[in-house]
Amino acid sequence: MAYVTLPTFVGYSTSSGAARTSFVKRYRRLFDNPERGAFDFYGRATNAIRAGRASGLDAESMETLVDQAIPKSLTHYTAVAEGWLRYLGRRKPELVDVGRAKWRHGEFESRISPQLGLRKPNGEVFATWLYFKEAPLTRDGANLALWSMEQVMDDLLPEATALVVDVRRAKEYTLNSRDRTRMEPWVRSEATSFLTLWESAA
Repeated sequence: MAYVTLPTFVGYSTSSGAARTSFVKRYRRLFDNPERGAFDFYGRATNAIRAGRASGLDAESMETLVDQAIPKSLTHYTAVAEGWLRYLGRRKPELVDVGRAKWRHGEFESRISPQLGLRKPNGEVFATWLYFKEAPLTRDGANLALWSMEQVMDDLLPEATALVVDVRRAKEYTLNSRDRTRMEPWVRSEATSFLTLWESAA
């Protein structure tokens, strides 16, 4: 069984060529040796964003995130804070609970954990996955995350819409009907190819 997080699956899907083999090997080493598990570099950013929305003090929460950053994370957290506040602008979505779920294809399993549930002033509710990395999120990567959330939405936030936010670039993505119709065979093929490399890395 190959068990991955959604960020890992998105990262794999946006890589290409021989880099995919190296990507899966690195993740397999972490999986097989959990004591070497990777630190969640953006965990503090996620918590700060959530705290800001819960209190309505988004700017203050982002300021604290940056002020308390260690040198290694300062540049990244500054970009995240600026991007998130730019994304919010005058938006004041209400924070709502969102769950976790798993999507499976054969022996491949992906853990789907959107960081936020958001209700916009017009009443629309969104299960929201935040992308923090320095490299811009590709449309295909966003679509994979959106489609994956849609498959398990009853467990995440029933009747919600899947939403992805590339935080640094203050850019949001939803899945349109044209992309939705072509996603399933591609995502399943990505899962199958990941599993092939996973097994070869054992």
